[in-house]
Amino acid sequence: MRTVVEVPQWQGSRSPTAPKLVEGAARLAAMVPADAHVRVETGGTLAETAARVRHALPAGDFAVTVGGDCGVELEPVAAALRRYGDRLHVVWFDAHGDLNTPESSPSGAFHGMIVRTLLGEGPPDLVPSPALRPDRLALAGTRALDPAEADYIRLAGIGGPAGVADGALVYVHVDLDVLDGFSSVGYPEPDGLSPDALIAAVAELAARHEVVGLGITEYAPADPADEDLLKWLVPELVRLCAGSGARQIERRAVAAWPASHAEERDGWLLRHTPGVDRKRSNSALPLATSSPSVAAMETFYAERGLPAIVQVSPAEQHAELDAALAARGYAKTGETLVMTADADTVIAAATKNKPAALDGDPATGPTGEPGPAGEPGPAGAGGVERVADRGRWAALFAAVTGAADSMPVVRRIEPETMLLVAADGAGLGLAVMDDGWTGVFCMATHPDRRRRGVAGAVMAELARWSRERGAPRLYLQVEEDNHPARALYEGLGFTTSHHYHYRREDRHE
Repeated sequence: MRTVVEVPQWQGSRSPTAPKLVEGAARLAAMVPADAHVRVETGGTLAETAARVRHALPAGDFAVTVGGDCGVELEPVAAALRRYGDRLHVVWFDAHGDLNTPESSPSGAFHGMIVRTLLGEGPPDLVPSPALRPDRLALAGTRALDPAEADYIRLAGIGGPAGVADGALVYVHVDLDVLDGFSSVGYPEPDGLSPDALIAAVAELAARHEVVGLGITEYAPADPADEDLLKWLVPELVRLCAGSGARQIERRAVAAWPASHAEERDGWLLRHTPGVDRKRSNSALPLATSSPSVAAMETFYAERGLPAIVQVSPAEQHAELDAALAARGYAKTGETLVMTADADTVIAAATKNKPAALDGDPATGPTGEPGPAGEPGPAGAGGVERVADRGRWAALFAAVTGAADSMPVVRRIEPETMLLVAADGAGLGLAVMDDGWTGVFCMATHPDRRRRGVAGAVMAELARWSRERGAPRLYLQVEEDNHPARALYEGLGFTTSHHYHYRREDRHE
């Protein structure tokens, strides 16, 4: 889900055009491709408006906050800080530093203090807890600084987006005055970024990081040419940022279920695993930043005597490719949801003893492909063992599922992995941890032990292990038409991140 939060606050600006920010917020909100639209009425004070924004922010959805002045970013960034802590970095695209304190500000306008407030030095009733650390802030396009701001940047060692650590989570703020020649703002500055340069910079961030929130502010409509530009620019910014999470999950999923042969070529990740009859292990995945060559991909698989199979993932980002494959006669199969949840949410849900909410079948079978395998109910099916010794895994898989055909893939997994096994071999699940996320694979319950809460207990212990290892978030795959499984995971707190499916070449031999 994608939600646009419209905050028509102008009281944080002292610009003569500040009242136009109300209209600007409405126009920006209309440009955002979103599943839901929430408009926040401004309060009598900035603190009152911030409290209303806090209440309006969606839990778990990707939120695009539009202003209004830059001060509307207070609660969206504060909410991200509460959720992600020091893993969060903020990249601030703005002509101005917004780093004044109430004492140093020449104008006294809050939109010039918002970043310093997020850093813990602002009006006492607006400072968030926890505050942002200076080494978690990056400035981009900044070119108009007051002396106190310049001193602070130098002393705090604040740099640009290139310094954002690998694996960091990123909140992106865009004040439209970062653009060169854009006049529909209160304080335009020369020598800014071109629209293409802004898009390129955000695309680079989205390719390297998961963007967890986006804010676009300070639009005071004045020039129809600016409006025309925004009708292209805003949806593109949203597409890049909102799609970054799905791309980062897919990157981790590739490592979690590795093919024996994989190479990046001609716009694809080409995967081949002899002896394993699984689509994920023998399919091509389009790369995010390339235009894939279908002919080259077909040649790769033809040389190996295989039909060409494409994992169209994330499906939302590859509609053009999907249409091209359909036109070539590729059949659609394996329509799948990728779902995510916080480990704490899963643990709480699994221990509430609510059978009605947790009935169903797990979404991933022992092969790692989506498919029915068992079902959790309330926790309490007995102890769950953490088995790190991979030498034991084949026998455990065989005991629970009757086969161990996933082992050729499982043996190649490089990220930290743990097998969670219910008492007496009643069920199991495989956890693969990678940089703050844990993938859930191979969930299975012994046929004689279903409807006894086995998978719920396994999932709860998997979530505990993940949280202990510093990976507070989980992902898994479930086939779209597996409604019992979807109900199961929704009951455990999972929500849909994105979709994928496969396209299979129709070979006539």
